[in-house]
Amino acid sequence: MLDYVLFAAGLFFVLAGARWLVSGSSRLAATFRVPPVVIGLTVVGFGTSAPEMVISGLASYEHQPGIALGNVVGSNVANVGLVLGTAALLVPLRPNLTVLRREGPLMLGISAGVALAATSGAIEQWMGVILLAGLVIYVIGSFVIVRGEDEAITASIEAYERRRRLIGVPDPVTHLGTVAGGMAALILGAHFLVDSASAIAVDLGLPEFVVASTIIAVGTSVPELATSLVAALRKQADLALGNIIGSNVFNLLGVLGLAATIDAIPVSSARLLDLVVMVAFSLVAIYFSRTGGVLGRLEGSILVSAYAGFTAFLFLQ
Repeated sequence: MLDYVLFAAGLFFVLAGARWLVSGSSRLAATFRVPPVVIGLTVVGFGTSAPEMVISGLASYEHQPGIALGNVVGSNVANVGLVLGTAALLVPLRPNLTVLRREGPLMLGISAGVALAATSGAIEQWMGVILLAGLVIYVIGSFVIVRGEDEAITASIEAYERRRRLIGVPDPVTHLGTVAGGMAALILGAHFLVDSASAIAVDLGLPEFVVASTIIAVGTSVPELATSLVAALRKQADLALGNIIGSNVFNLLGVLGLAATIDAIPVSSARLLDLVVMVAFSLVAIYFSRTGGVLGRLEGSILVSAYAGFTAFLFLQ
């Protein structure tokens, strides 16, 4: 019973810590007049993937590769099947095809590349280094691309500055404290989650990968779910889809890259199949989004049903 209490406490601390980290970092960056686009691409991007990064990194450090890999695979599948599917069920999404053609193939290509690398039987440490290098290139490339959209960026900066002058900016020390508190909560929560998940897996007779790719993955996908549902209700399809694509790319390059760099992650034939399923979810999501330019309720129901089937398959293995 204690393990389940620790798991719930760990999930709370991880989610709260990520929120404090994003909030404090964003306000700290704003204090030093960092443009909003930079904050969005770096602070917020890393912050929303911070739960997965800390959990998988810690699991890899403690030689629990099932949790490290399961957290990434489960989060990416949940983002597409559960989060995007639910958002489409709520409100049909009409994304900007220009953005989709630019970002969609990137997510699919990285997913396929990781699955292909895993056919060797492990995601080695040198592969992790390559993934982390890819994350740096991705962030820089995204910044260059977005910076080229002058009108949109100028408007966002002007709006941001107007809000900043109206609400004022508190002492940076306060923001530093928020960031420090967020990091502390993340690390503490990750310890609780990793240790309790391992014990729960033993208690239920399940592989650590299954617990990580279902319970932990869904829990850490709550921020993405909330963001995408709000975006869908506001008819901001680009934000809903971009949030998911960006999160999946960060998970693969940053989270998996960090975990593999710390310690090589062995990949069995069963886990390789799960990676192939992750690639399939990415492919289907892109196909649905490009077909007629609309991700409707039919497509949403298919994605949610496919996610339910994937979860059932994991528990029945």
